[in-house]
Parts: sequence; C-alpha cells; structure tokens
Amino acid sequence: MKDRLEEFVRSHRSEFDVLEPRPELWKNIEKSINRKKTDWRFYLSRAAVIVFLIGATLVGQRVWMNRGKDISAEKADIEINIPELKEAEMYYNGMINAKLNEVKPRLSGYPSLEEELENDLAELDSIYASLKNDLKDDIANQEVIEAMIQNYRLRIDILEDMLNFLVSQETNEETHNTEQI
Repeated sequence: MKDRLEEFVRSHRSEFDVLEPRPELWKNIEKSINRKKTDWRFYLSRAAVIVFLIGATLVGQRVWMNRGKDISAEKADIEINIPELKEAEMYYNGMINAKLNEVKPRLSGYPSLEEELENDLAELDSIYASLKNDLKDDIANQEVIEAMIQNYRLRIDILEDMLNFLVSQETNEETHNTEQI
C-alpha cells in the first residue's frame, strides 16, 4: 500500500505544485506577527501612572499626618538647635570617645567590668535622651542644659575612674610579677 501511494505522489507531483497561496494570505500572516510585538510605551505609561499615584499618596499622607502638629512644637524643634549646646556636645563627645578608646583595650581581661561600664553608659544615654525631650518641652531652659552637660561630665568621670582602676590593676600585676622574679 505504501508503494502505491509513493508511486501516485511521484507521478502526480506536478499537479500538486500548481496551487499557491494567494498573496493576501502572507500579508495577513505578517500583520498578525507584527501585532505580537511588545509596545513598551504602553507599559511604561502605565508604570509612570502607578508611580505617580503612589508618590501622590505618600505626599498626601505626610501632609495629612502633619496637619495637626501645632506651631509651638515646630518652634521647639527649631530652637533646640542651640549653638552653645551643640558645641558642648561635640566637645564632650570627643572627650568621651578618647577615653573609651583608652579604656576598651584594657577591659579585655575584665568582662564583668566591661558589661557594667556599658550598662552605666546606656543608662546615662537614656537619661540624656529624656533631658533632650525636657529641653523641647521647656524651650532653652538653662537648668536642663546644665543637667545635660553634667550628664556628659558624669560619663567622663566614670571613664576616668575606670581607667584609673585598670591602670592600678596593671601596675599591681607588674609589681607582683617583678616580685616573683
């Protein structure tokens, strides 16, 4: 059966090649292929609209949330930037950092002291934060500013006491080591 079909196709091959598709068919196929191309402008315009809506929503939310803020609170935020206080903060922070750099290497042999020091400094930090809030409430009160500076001095005193203790411990160990020799 297969041989007869092959023989028929070979003998009538010229009759099969007579019909060609009409030219409009290929044009329609090309049009359908071109339609499937991605139009990026369409997607970019939709993305731009979405980004704009999200941005407008966020700005609107901020405006809505801040509309109830009273003017005195805004003045407190502005007036807390007292130049003398900022200068004192920079000075004392520099001193505290220098003392910490001296103390930290010597604390490696005393983990309990290191933990105690960190706890004391953390407590003083929280007190300082509450003093800053008090300063916002009672604008530029001299007593609050003095308490903030006293907080810095207390930190420095703690670090100096710790440093003196550690130095005395090191000298005691050196003396003990030289006596054994």
